[in-house]
Amino acid sequence: MTVRSIIMKKMDRGEADEMVIFISREKGWLTGVAKNSRKSRVRFGGHLEPLCIVDIVVRSRQKDNMVWIDEAHMLTAFLKIRNDMELVARTSYFLELASVFLPEGQPDENVFDFLENFLVTVDRSTPSPMEFLIHEIHLLALLGYRPVFSNCPICEKGFSPNTDAFFTPNLGGICHRACLDERSSTTIRISPATLAALRHLLDSDSRLAGRIKIGRMARAEVRESLSAFVRHIKGEDLQSLRFMEKVGYT
Repeated sequence: MTVRSIIMKKMDRGEADEMVIFISREKGWLTGVAKNSRKSRVRFGGHLEPLCIVDIVVRSRQKDNMVWIDEAHMLTAFLKIRNDMELVARTSYFLELASVFLPEGQPDENVFDFLENFLVTVDRSTPSPMEFLIHEIHLLALLGYRPVFSNCPICEKGFSPNTDAFFTPNLGGICHRACLDERSSTTIRISPATLAALRHLLDSDSRLAGRIKIGRMARAEVRESLSAFVRHIKGEDLQSLRFMEKVGYT
């Protein structure tokens, strides 16, 4: 069976094989073994690289949940992304998000199409840091974990202009100061200006997001909120997120 796929990572397996982790449109997340791929340049040479769109011929293995990879044909290489460390880090984070929150072997065409379009967008015109954050919110929504920046999850009321909001990861949204209680172990302040700009961006055509100027402090508030939210859902750290924070890709 041929599946349209996005390669997340590959690793050496023994002396000649490679193990490849990828998301496919037809089968969801899969882990495959490319037999003799490090020796066979005819079937696999350069066609199983991370952050590429690839048609992969797979078949089941009898002894485990992995698949055999019999052939691979690269469709899109995304050379701009792969030659830029920051873009590699950012796109790898999106793939890790999808791998963490989309169960292995459960296909989701909407998630796959989002990731494919996201890679195309990044490769053609590098999004601003704020645009990456908006894309992240949209991906989390597709995965079933959309953070709420509208009504308070406790009192269910909206926010008046010039009112601070407090993002609460374990509640998945922004709360009023007066609503915070023992359930709100961690909170991140969202200023009125940040909240207004974020709502405008989320309601706007994604193609216009890059034209809306957002300050560094506003981006920091949103980044901190999303990072805390993702870590709360996962219950532990994400390697790609930790790397981005370490090198300052926020």
